[in-house]
Amino acid sequence: MLDWVGLRTARAAIDRMRAAYDSADIERLVRAYERASEDSGFLERALSLIETFYPLGAFLELAARLDRRISDHGLHEGCQWFFRDLAIDWACELPERHRAVAETSPVIFFGNHPSLLTPFLVAASVNRSDLRFFSTSYVCRLIPSLARNSFPMEVPLTRSWTEWRRGGWKRALAYRLVALLHELPDARKVKAINRNSLAMGASHVRRGGSAMICPGGGGTRDRSWYPGIGSLVKNLQRAPGEREVYLVPIREENCTNKRVYAHLMTGPLARLKEATLYRGPVRIRIAEPIPLKSIAAPSSTVEQIVERLRARYEALFAKPVPVIQ
Repeated sequence: MLDWVGLRTARAAIDRMRAAYDSADIERLVRAYERASEDSGFLERALSLIETFYPLGAFLELAARLDRRISDHGLHEGCQWFFRDLAIDWACELPERHRAVAETSPVIFFGNHPSLLTPFLVAASVNRSDLRFFSTSYVCRLIPSLARNSFPMEVPLTRSWTEWRRGGWKRALAYRLVALLHELPDARKVKAINRNSLAMGASHVRRGGSAMICPGGGGTRDRSWYPGIGSLVKNLQRAPGEREVYLVPIREENCTNKRVYAHLMTGPLARLKEATLYRGPVRIRIAEPIPLKSIAAPSSTVEQIVERLRARYEALFAKPVPVIQ
């Protein structure tokens, strides 16, 4: 039973983790997490239970490792180093005839997001110093070097049923754990933050840069797409830059977070799953660039743009390699 002393100790440990998270210092957060189990018997038991099925500590260490690689080597080379560190085989399918557009033109990369690896696969595959991500603000806090290459977006963290449908109960748990540290602004601020990030992203692409957005929001069952990509395209259609903008579809295959969990965990069941279920390289497929002007006309609504893009995307990847569950 948790007494008042134990409760205060646990709260102090959580406060230390929250302070480290608020400061966007992943190394400090890793230390605070490790210390939490040492200082609080209650947290030691709770975190030990979580670690039996969810590699929370390993995820924090992974974020710290990725942050160091990007800081030391830049986004493209840093992500390539990261995958070597992680020791997960991966492959990119990018036809050479499309590489020049993907790496030099104003581009919006868009597609699925079945695992936490997706943006880093794209960054490792495409050599662009101007690649930016529409990334959740909590990921920007966990990987500060990524924040410098991102337009932060706020998303709800306590919609457990929604996240369960998208990626299972471990995804829902992950969001709940993040909610312990991340204070979500009120609804008006959330809307303002997201609109501002979309506007900044459009401006970045208009000036010749590139950005990546995952309209399904992540998970293996993205049944609907959010309107952000439609707003982004509409913004660029209304005020185009000097160069033609392209939309480049991407698709990650043969990976989910379950594969990443199994790779990070050390128990015999995780090792067995990795050896028998999660085989072959993780793949990122980068398809033929789509001129933005072929998707959006002056009369197009945001909703129409989203539907056209989704239809084009699903036609391009009509027969994907089955996703492992």
